[in-house]
Amino acid sequence: MIATAEAAVIGAGAFGASLAYHLAQMGLPDVVLLDRFMPGSQTSPRAAGLTQQIRREADTTRLAMRSVEKLVRFTEETDIPLELHQSGSVKMARNEAGVAQVDWEIRAGRELGLDIRPLAAAELEARAPWARADGVLAMWITPSDLFLEPRQVPQVYTAAARQRGVTVLPGTPVTALQRAPGSGKLTGVMTSKGPIATPIVIDAAGAWTRQVAEDAGIRIPVAPMRHQLMITEPLPGVRNEQPICRVIDANVYVRPCWGGLMLGGYETNPLPVEMRGASPAFQIEDLPIDLGVLRGLAGLVREQFPGLETAPLQTYRGGLPTMTADGRYIVGPVPGAEGFYALTGCVVGGLSIAPAMGEMLAQVILTGQSEIPLDLFAVDRFAPDFDDNELVAACIDAYAHHYSEDYAALG
Repeated sequence: MIATAEAAVIGAGAFGASLAYHLAQMGLPDVVLLDRFMPGSQTSPRAAGLTQQIRREADTTRLAMRSVEKLVRFTEETDIPLELHQSGSVKMARNEAGVAQVDWEIRAGRELGLDIRPLAAAELEARAPWARADGVLAMWITPSDLFLEPRQVPQVYTAAARQRGVTVLPGTPVTALQRAPGSGKLTGVMTSKGPIATPIVIDAAGAWTRQVAEDAGIRIPVAPMRHQLMITEPLPGVRNEQPICRVIDANVYVRPCWGGLMLGGYETNPLPVEMRGASPAFQIEDLPIDLGVLRGLAGLVREQFPGLETAPLQTYRGGLPTMTADGRYIVGPVPGAEGFYALTGCVVGGLSIAPAMGEMLAQVILTGQSEIPLDLFAVDRFAPDFDDNELVAACIDAYAHHYSEDYAALG
């Protein structure tokens, strides 16, 4: 067991692995990446593996665009294989609010240099023969959006971090944060295998984020929320060269996967999970899942994706992404705890933005600023004395409206 490090990253999911790699790439020679289980074994591999570059805020769009660029260049940069499918994505609007959102996203994306344009029904059915434009009033397509097998992201970034000299410690939960008396400055972490002295600690522990911080009296306002998806048996005509499709008002996405179609979405009454009462042995694979929710979501889009309500399945799965009250990430230094940083609140989109988010936070840690500002994601936008019940209620609302925010209000 190592005794000292220049930085300790807690959690080897997509966020933590990307950060560890970028810290080492930028010259920090002694980084340790800790995980209570195996790297990339919890929520990250249960994600959908989708990207969507256009986002509500310009800086978030820039991060998402940078992430796609980094994923496309990853193998060239590291010599580590990464398989992806840059087949584009489509967004469908079935009501006037959705039309306003589609129009706004096209304008906003083009202003930032993103290739995004309106899509006609005939082109949709040519690109994705399993999709229909019935009931759809407007659509856009972003040809450079991509999808990939989600487990790859934490795996390849962990491998790349090891190449750069990062020490990876699986099966090593952090049991306490160590702080200097009086100042609150971070001095290290206590793990199940002993202490590690370090001046920089990053909490990227996913569903366990709050537990890691609260043991040291630090509150981070996130709530783990179950998110589910299903994958059908192989279907005729489905290929990886076909795009991701999203339906705004239904909060549903569909993409090719393993010869069939993957469907997932954001239910209106999601299941929050309180991790403080969980067994130390609890893993995300133990999460109870509900196929009925997924079949219900399929029913909401039966006109656009016929047959998914009853299609035979290869598998269905669920993860525990962390939600925030406003649907934005929490990234950056934590006030009152010098040397402590949060990298959390993935809001069911962390895997796709992890490459750039890890890079930008590494810049902040090492230089005090980043090429793409992270100010939007500062934890101090929330009151430190938040009420737990109010937090969960706000996180449920943010989850249930993940696709269908009021973009018309943005003009």
